[in-house]
Amino acid sequence: MNLSKAQWRTLFVVWLTYGAFYLCRVNIGPARVEIEKSFAIDPLEMGLVLGALKIGYAIGQLVNGQLAERFGPKRILLTGIFGSVTACMLFASAGKLVSVLPSIAGPVNAVVQIVSPGSKLGPAAALLLVIWFANGCFQAGGWPPTVKIMASWFTPTQRGRMMGVLGTSYQLGSALTIAASGALVAFSGNDFRAAFIVPAVILGGVGVHAHLRMRERPDAHETSEVPASSQLPAPPANGGATRLSVRETLFVTFTNPRIWILALALFGLDIVRYGFLDWAPGHLKKLHGSGVLLAGLKVAVFPLAGGLGALASGWMTDRWFQSRRAPVIAVTMGMVGVLTLVFDRVAPLGTGPTVACLALIGFFLYGAQILLVGTAAQDFAKRGTTAAAAGFVDFMGYLGAFGGDVFTGWLLKHKDFHSAIVFWASAALVAALLSALLWRARPVTAS
Repeated sequence: MNLSKAQWRTLFVVWLTYGAFYLCRVNIGPARVEIEKSFAIDPLEMGLVLGALKIGYAIGQLVNGQLAERFGPKRILLTGIFGSVTACMLFASAGKLVSVLPSIAGPVNAVVQIVSPGSKLGPAAALLLVIWFANGCFQAGGWPPTVKIMASWFTPTQRGRMMGVLGTSYQLGSALTIAASGALVAFSGNDFRAAFIVPAVILGGVGVHAHLRMRERPDAHETSEVPASSQLPAPPANGGATRLSVRETLFVTFTNPRIWILALALFGLDIVRYGFLDWAPGHLKKLHGSGVLLAGLKVAVFPLAGGLGALASGWMTDRWFQSRRAPVIAVTMGMVGVLTLVFDRVAPLGTGPTVACLALIGFFLYGAQILLVGTAAQDFAKRGTTAAAAGFVDFMGYLGAFGGDVFTGWLLKHKDFHSAIVFWASAALVAALLSALLWRARPVTAS
């Protein structure tokens, strides 16, 4: 890859920083069963807790995308990191906090009734929901600023490959976190708190590194060293005074039909993605009779293989499709739908078939995901709204993840895991059809 030294440095810092966000996002999956036991909550209640992060993240994406455009991406990103660290520490302390906040269930249930009529959370589940919702809001401070920084450092012709490389950060981060969280719970005597405290400490350290090393955009000297630097967005004049207002970025983003198609496709994709991340570890633990550690290791293959998918999809769109992302997204999401149905058949056969199927699903799903939420969002965003566009697309994705968690919890409580699998597969196939609508669309700057 023909990159300047400054680009390589930026790519590493952004890669490390965004990947570390997942330490405090997917750590809950392997600990889910122990959390349910510790607080005596059922799958539907747990689904609401899991979904709380998604709805918080969705709202945060919409807000932080605008804030990153207005106040600069680095400030918003660091706020997200240290806020998420705090939320994880509070989650680990929930057993003690619930005794001093016994009345929290009342107002929380008033909101829960809107989403899931008839559901009623106890004080412990209500507290977990509030903390995990706050964590979602802070986690949302990661992606829009990251996309903004990447757009400032890399040209459209580098974009597919660079976003593919960036995509490996959170796929590797997810895989390591799932495996490590399972190990932490297992080696601490099935104490779920270990899966929150250790990741929070590590993320805090990465936040300090980002504060010291991250640069929002190249300076004049560095820009001259960037290949095809004329394609980079011009730095804002007068120290950023020409930035669009929040109202302007919202209007430009919401009136962009291509961004809406990407957003709706990601809505379906994230139903499947978080279905596997949040629910598969517990399902495999019961199905195979294995411990938390082994179940976590099996599911860790899902995002790990996704790293290869992200690299492959970005390279393919730049190499063979003249930077058209939709053909690759549509085909890979179609494969995800088919393989999700296959998973339901092969999981009872044992570890080998399960891991192989999860790897294939992860390869195709994450290949599509990085194109939808990162590369294509940059391609079709109007000038000055890159972070806002990425934030809106991810906002819709996490609305899908929230609805998926709540409905999956309902299906597991009232039906079975097979019903959840059919639901996930259907969401993937709808996402494939939506993506196909942009089959011939090229990046705005390449048109």
